[in-house]
Amino acid sequence: MTEGSRAPLAGVVPLPADFRAFHQLYRPAYVRWAELFLGARADAEEVVDDLFERLAADWGEVLRLDSPAQHAWTILRARTREAALARGRRPVLTDTVAFETRALRNAVDPVGELEESLGLYRAIQELPERQHDVIVLLYCIGYDVQETADVLGISVPGVRSTARYARRRLKEALGLEREGDSGDLAELAD
Repeated sequence: MTEGSRAPLAGVVPLPADFRAFHQLYRPAYVRWAELFLGARADAEEVVDDLFERLAADWGEVLRLDSPAQHAWTILRARTREAALARGRRPVLTDTVAFETRALRNAVDPVGELEESLGLYRAIQELPERQHDVIVLLYCIGYDVQETADVLGISVPGVRSTARYARRRLKEALGLEREGDSGDLAELAD
């Protein structure tokens, strides 16, 4: 579809208030996520709009699920990956985020800092899906624990526990000692 030919989300039938609220609450976070991986806002918006069209069509069934947010997130993740592959791209998280780190902006040795950042983001890419998502939402996008829990459709303790396990895996992958961490993972401390 061309940009101008997309049908509006509302279509002909008015959408239920709970769907409109869900859309308003989650769309900005979903677009940020997809843009981080697709590298282009227009591509991200297309993926997210397609997701919400699918959710709208199945909204009654989605509401019967234990966690509509978790269901939507699972679809978003798959659609983002599919969109990247369809466009012949690899996910650009490593490229994008490494150049945007706070440490890099203030580094005495920007090249050394960039190498460390790239290593960290490569290690993040290797995490299991849930750990990856939690780390990206918390530390790359900058959401707090509650926002991350809301977006993923999981509990706050679930986010904290997942982040703890993910940080442990990242420390191991980067060869950092358990005590006296230094470098980029110092930011990942509780």
